[in-house]
Amino acid sequence: MDQPTGRSFMQVLCEKYSPENFPYRRGPGMGVHVPATPQGSPMKDRLNLPSVLVLNSCGITCAGEETEIAAFCAHVSELDLSDNKLEDWQEVCSPGKTLTN
Repeated sequence: MDQPTGRSFMQVLCEKYSPENFPYRRGPGMGVHVPATPQGSPMKDRLNLPSVLVLNSCGITCAGEETEIAAFCAHVSELDLSDNKLEDWQEVCSPGKTLTN
């Protein structure tokens, strides 16, 4: 099976909201602490994820693992994926169906 070219939703999410991109605290309520679970990713509790994720024009071509998306994005209420390179409706819907808010 060919490896997809481009970037996954999870890759972009981890890059954009990495603590290395937010070296200074911007005030109370600006970040969301996502407590780690036993099966969670080691990066999960290090990300500074807001409830509104804006990932437009990031070159996203695929979603990534649904279980990872669900673990990272359980608190997300809005998601902007406009102007990306998603071509398969299954990949477009994958992040959305795991968001319960």
